[in-house]
Amino acid sequence: MAMDPDPDPVTCPMCEGAIPGNEIHTLKTCPSCGADLSALIRQRPATQHPGTPPPPQRSWLITRSAFLSILAPCVGIAVYLFGFETLSGSPVEKLVLGAVCSLFIVGGFMLGVVAIFAPKEEKNGTRRKAVAGICINGLLIAFAILSIFTRQKVAASGNNTGAPPRKGSSYISGK
Repeated sequence: MAMDPDPDPVTCPMCEGAIPGNEIHTLKTCPSCGADLSALIRQRPATQHPGTPPPPQRSWLITRSAFLSILAPCVGIAVYLFGFETLSGSPVEKLVLGAVCSLFIVGGFMLGVVAIFAPKEEKNGTRRKAVAGICINGLLIAFAILSIFTRQKVAASGNNTGAPPRKGSSYISGK
């Protein structure tokens, strides 16, 4: 199998004669004029095979996740405030609106966690934003959970108001 000629032949700096790239590794001097080619030999492999590979493409999610973790609760709250005004008041509509807003907040929390645990080469000054997003979303999640438990406790205490007095019996006589 014949080797393809090198598309980028090296030229001698003295006689400007072309030296094929596959022969440059074996030659120390120019075959036609005898000029020293050691500098060209060192430069040629450096241009063909650079020592440092290009930086890898960062994924969009990793680079933007810290910012989105801060933006998500703001969008969730804005959707809730604007959506609550447009609802007709049915419980199903309110439940769907609350679920959508909760998904924004939980998604923001998860994006903050992704930004914190991203590889070090992916992090470019996003640690503070990710911590802020986790804190904001975590506080909103904790508030939502505590309000659910408080509503359950209030509803349970409202149902246990005590038994009403029986008809026909009197507390005075003890019967």
